[in-house]
Amino acid sequence: MSPQAKPSQRTPKPDRPATIRDVAALARVSVATVSRVVHNHPKVQPHLRKAVEEAIGATGYRLRSSPPGRGQGIRIGLVIPDITNAYFPLVIRGVCNTALVHGAEIVLCNADNNSATEQRHIERLLERQVDGVIYIPFLEPIEDPIAGLLEMGLPIVFLDREHRHERLCAVLSDNEEGAFQAITYLLNLGHRSIVFIAGPESYSTTVSRASGYRRGFLEMGLSYREELVIHGDTTYDGAHRATIKLLDKRASFSAIFASNDMMAFGAWKALEDRGLRVPEDVSIIGYDDVPLSAIMSLTTIAQPAFEIGRNALTLTMDLIEGRRQAPQRVLLRDSLIIRKSTRGLSTNVPPEHPQ
Repeated sequence: MSPQAKPSQRTPKPDRPATIRDVAALARVSVATVSRVVHNHPKVQPHLRKAVEEAIGATGYRLRSSPPGRGQGIRIGLVIPDITNAYFPLVIRGVCNTALVHGAEIVLCNADNNSATEQRHIERLLERQVDGVIYIPFLEPIEDPIAGLLEMGLPIVFLDREHRHERLCAVLSDNEEGAFQAITYLLNLGHRSIVFIAGPESYSTTVSRASGYRRGFLEMGLSYREELVIHGDTTYDGAHRATIKLLDKRASFSAIFASNDMMAFGAWKALEDRGLRVPEDVSIIGYDDVPLSAIMSLTTIAQPAFEIGRNALTLTMDLIEGRRQAPQRVLLRDSLIIRKSTRGLSTNVPPEHPQ
């Protein structure tokens, strides 16, 4: 905004309190700039400070006060894409348990698989003066959601997602190696026609696990079938629909590797709906090792979810307190858990499910 620019005439609706977004819109500045002004940050240009102060006066905006007794305690935002995904509660437990040790408060934000909701949560974290953010993005690109956090200079730790930003840190597991383990195990059992149920293409986990899927075939001198790579959008229902669609095409395959356990369960139900048995007709491997996997006896790739959360919180605290500097990358190893949803095939028999 130039010194001559005038604030927008748009004002918040009178039936609700003004938000930091209302002030930013009226002053034609970023949410982070408003946050800098209300927290009396010294690095704000005078004309921008004046525009924000005028917008605050016009809207009647009031900064939310800190909870009583907070004192100098550290507050960390945790933004996740979908709390109903059984993997994330395991991560949250690791974050929260470790936060207790450090005396830190966790502000949990569920984006509910909605980019607009995710953005509002991040704006509210700025309002609440968090000291750092642990962030599992819903969708790329990430530049818009994190712009305000970066402008404020807040430590940001990506969890379970790769990134290419030089000012960010990440804690994640070796997704490519985990997928490679899954495919190598199935190939060694004699399977050759293996379905891969991937997540959204924008997820770094999808890219890494797809790479491991392809590498498994390549290192055994085999080729995979592109038509057996389908997408289940990370959910039970999405994988169920995608598997039914594949079965309706009468595609032949003997095994399924799903990019998470919930999609493995959705595929399992689709097979049962078509009269097929696991593992007698089709073997299934998932990814994550959520608690239900043991109950269902699902062979899966186990991510150290609690350790991922614990490391993310520890790294965030280290960044806040100056013990470490960005960028940092913590990579943990996944492991194959063999249960009863897979079986071996004779290599002399074509590995196809019954038609």
